[in-house]
Formats: sequence, structure tokens, C-alpha cells
Amino acid sequence: MNLYGSAVILAGGKSTRMGFDKQFLQVQDRTIVQHLISHLGKRFTDIMVSSATPKLYDPGQVRVIKDIYKDVGPLGGIHAALQGAKSEAVFVIACDMPYLEIPYIDFMMDEMKKGSWDACVTARGDHLEVFHSFYCRSALEVLEGELAAERYSVQRFTRKIKALIIPEASAAPYLPEWRAFTNINTPEEYAKFRSAAGDGWEV
Repeated sequence: MNLYGSAVILAGGKSTRMGFDKQFLQVQDRTIVQHLISHLGKRFTDIMVSSATPKLYDPGQVRVIKDIYKDVGPLGGIHAALQGAKSEAVFVIACDMPYLEIPYIDFMMDEMKKGSWDACVTARGDHLEVFHSFYCRSALEVLEGELAAERYSVQRFTRKIKALIIPEASAAPYLPEWRAFTNINTPEEYAKFRSAAGDGWEV
């Protein structure tokens, strides 16, 4: 099985604070999801979208997957992606995260090759950035145990597995302004992003 061929965009959230489905977040002439699909294609051959609305996507571009464990948040999307992946490791990002840092993805992959890991995430202080990250099929047993026990925290799950944690000092050179971990949750954040992005949003 290929090690790094798969990526997933998590797009199954309820978008409660935004007030509308975040799959429709748009800047300039396309959605953030379409932007991510385009850029993920530079590194991944198997791009999945975890979504309950497959009609939104071109099956020639992506595979739409549905959660096996329903209504349990992003951990359910990660589980479905690992179950359906065509590679051992899956790059995970959410549909409301507009910045994809390809050099950092390359760095994470290179670091993972030096050992045997269940995941690769970034630390910022005591907090783990659990998206813009990698999870591996080797973590499925622990993940399914968490879901069966109705424990749905991605942070908790990540701390239970053998995760390669990239420290801030190592990650910082690849992450200008830490924008890779930006996510858009509210109309105010959306307006701020649209204003700041302007015509230069091509990362």
C-alpha cells in the first residue's frame, strides 16, 4: 500500500456558528473546498471529501465518503477516511481551513519516514494542532475503541496513539504566521478573511 497517497477534507460539520454550510465558504470565484482540492492534487493522488452531500463534488476529482459513525464530529470523519484510504497515511484538513502549506506537508512526510508512527501533528504550547496533519491506518484500533466508548475528542485520541509531535521551533520556519491552522467559524471571521485575502489568496 502506498504510504502517502491519500488526503481528506472534513466537510461534514453542522456549521452552527457560521449559520450556513461551510462547504459553501467562497473567496473570489471558488469555494475554499475547491481551492483545497486543487492544491492537494499537487501532492496526493487520492483526495477524499467527508461529506453528506456528494452532489456538490465532481467524482472525477474526489471521492466523497460518508461517516460510519454518524454525528460524532471530526473523529468520525477521520475514521471514515482511514477506513477508505488508498494509502497508509492520510493528510487531514477541514473545509474551513483556507491555507495549505505544501512545504510543511513535505517536511512532515520526511519526518514520518524516519520512524513508525500512528500520526503526525504540530504542537503549539500545550495544544496539539490536530488538523493540517497526518493520521495512519495503524491508529484505527485505538480510534474505534474511542468511538465505541463514546469519546469523541480528537485531542484525546491523538494523545493516546504513537503520534509524532512536531515542536513549535521545528514547525515555525514552514508556517508563516501559523496561518495553516486558521479556521473560519463565524460570519465575522469569514468577513475578516475575505477582506484580508483579497486577490492574493493562492496559498
